[in-house]
Amino acid sequence: MSRKLLMPGALIRDTHTIVRHLGSGAFGDVYLSRHRYMGLQALKTFSLDDNSDALEEAYLLAKLGHRNIVRMFEANDFEHCGKQMGYFTMEYIEGGSLRGAAENQEIGTKDRIGIGKDILSGLAFAHAQQPPIIHRDISPSNILVQRTGHARTAKISDFGLAKHIDTESMIASAAGKYLYMAPESFLDIHSTATDVYAASVVLFELFTGTHPFKFSLSSTATPKEVAEVVRQSRQSDIPAVINFNGDLSASWDGFFRAALAHDYEARPKDAGALLRFYEETLAAEPAELPLPSELVGLIDRAMFLSQQAVTLDEAIQALDEACASPAVRFKYGDLLSQWKAGIMG
Repeated sequence: MSRKLLMPGALIRDTHTIVRHLGSGAFGDVYLSRHRYMGLQALKTFSLDDNSDALEEAYLLAKLGHRNIVRMFEANDFEHCGKQMGYFTMEYIEGGSLRGAAENQEIGTKDRIGIGKDILSGLAFAHAQQPPIIHRDISPSNILVQRTGHARTAKISDFGLAKHIDTESMIASAAGKYLYMAPESFLDIHSTATDVYAASVVLFELFTGTHPFKFSLSSTATPKEVAEVVRQSRQSDIPAVINFNGDLSASWDGFFRAALAHDYEARPKDAGALLRFYEETLAAEPAELPLPSELVGLIDRAMFLSQQAVTLDEAIQALDEACASPAVRFKYGDLLSQWKAGIMG
């Protein structure tokens, strides 16, 4: 469907006024709309002629009431230019996608760990349904990050490819973005363990700023060639996390080796199992050691200077110097980010 199908000001069922186009999902376009009574919402449209079962996403979302999954409000149909269209509305997350958040150097490791837990919590809830619901398209663009004060909350969106899976085989047809697809997805096999793989690639990028598998692509490569290059890259060794993020210990290497196992039967079976493994890995991080006196002095000086707005720049300089230590950065990195953004208190 054309992204220009609905222009700003278009009215749907006398209730939703289109504000602007936000993006495109698996089976339709997403717009920012203003509900007559309920304010801003995200509105997803699709052709009922082309996708007779497209409202399945709305049905699935309606079942997934969880703080880390985007809420759905309404589903209905309408006519536009002689075509029968469907739509559903969801909560609008103003913070944008995880892609932007992951690339934001001001977000510290503690916040990233919290975002990772949110992602796995939402996905675990979907996998815990009877029968389980698999997303089939976990990627940074399908995870939204809501900012409330100093806190960030990740919410999984775009269940346009989601399916109930066969409880006997735990397998459904594959779909999704190549960069986040599990090896078996290239063979049209998909399961809860495949979502585990995709989520783990997202987590690796979130923690390290890089993809766990290296490959090079020609600008003229066809989709088939891209798929083959990415598929072959899955045989590579996973680099050590500490090479990219000194705030994390080597215990995370074992986490990612298991979560990104080439054989899906060797991975945690679903997001619930992965979440437990995640929490165990976090708990296994080395206990906090006493800081050297010079670092304690820098931190104390930064805290004192931060009490006055006129000396905030000096406070930032002192804490920034202390944060050269991974241990300090892990504990105070988020506070430093807030100060740099002019947030005090």
